[in-house]
Amino acid sequence: MLNSSFLFSSIIIIILKKLTELVNLQKPFFTICRKPLVEQINLWKNKIPMIQPHYAVKCNNDPYLINILKEHNVNFDCASGGEIQQILNSSISSTKIIYANPYKNINDLDYAVKEKVPITVVDSLEELDKLRNKKIETMVRVKVNDKDSLMPFSSKFGASFEESMDILKRAKEYKMNISGFSFHVGSGCFNSNQYYDAVKMVSDIMIKSNYLNHEYKIIDIGGGFAGDCDEKFLDQAKKINEAVDMFKNRFHPYKDITFISEPGRFYMTKTHTLYVPIIAKRKTNNKTFYIIDESVYSSFSNIKYDMANPTFEIVNQARKTGKEYDSVIFGRTCDSGDKIQELKLPELEIGDYFEIKNMGAYTTVSSTNFNGFNSTEKVYLC
Repeated sequence: MLNSSFLFSSIIIIILKKLTELVNLQKPFFTICRKPLVEQINLWKNKIPMIQPHYAVKCNNDPYLINILKEHNVNFDCASGGEIQQILNSSISSTKIIYANPYKNINDLDYAVKEKVPITVVDSLEELDKLRNKKIETMVRVKVNDKDSLMPFSSKFGASFEESMDILKRAKEYKMNISGFSFHVGSGCFNSNQYYDAVKMVSDIMIKSNYLNHEYKIIDIGGGFAGDCDEKFLDQAKKINEAVDMFKNRFHPYKDITFISEPGRFYMTKTHTLYVPIIAKRKTNNKTFYIIDESVYSSFSNIKYDMANPTFEIVNQARKTGKEYDSVIFGRTCDSGDKIQELKLPELEIGDYFEIKNMGAYTTVSSTNFNGFNSTEKVYLC
């Protein structure tokens, strides 16, 4: 049997050798660590244990990280047949999946039904019609206030109060039961009161629709949880606890509701750190352009699709001293729109590396090979 200290030392040597090889080749790379993910899992359990998390696979579908979530009894939010298939192929039961996309391709829907995914969502009469005679439960996705979020979703998703009532009535006509409600206060929620207000709105709908005799059993509070600021999450958790208490104390028959959620960035943000070299440099119009071996079409896709504002740290400490100049960081592609950030930087040289932390959410999963560039390599540290 191998000595554990020897095995650990061997793993460290392999990792260091790989990192050295990538740096010598002037390649960009991610370092990925499980520790921040486990810390976030435990933080959730400590602060809002009554909310069963269903990880939003769209945020980062890395199999290594999916398996860690599986080990810690986190469930999964899937938005397509492909995501459902990935989770099932990870030896995870379909009972741990919610099919949380209101707008479903009929083939994906049939696949979810065949694999016995238990529940999905609708926000229109048209989507409800697709579920007639299908063996899958459904929630109504409600449109809620999300104006104080980085990326509001209500412009596309969610039924208004009145539309929700129409769906509930039509379902009763179809002899379909509605199992509950879902909402999303927007990605990157800055106002924790939005959770409280949304739960109250759902409670109001449940009270008003009581006469329809649907058997409500679940409320999905969606996502929007901070992944890089524990203080913000603690404020969100406080309001969610208050909302659950408010719900349970209101006068209605639905006291045994299960609360679930769809965190994504909350789990993944801190797991990835990106290291990327400068591959070209140009001075023009009193600015220095630095072109890096990455792109908004690749790992910095989070700038466009997730409103991210990455922080660039200079790896070479000796470069950090001295005067700073107006600078622009561009990506490597032949697109002038591949502009990553304008900032002040000291004089840097080709071959210098940047370190960018908190790059685990909506980065690798939306990366492309535009212009023929390969995806950035991953190095798993632990």
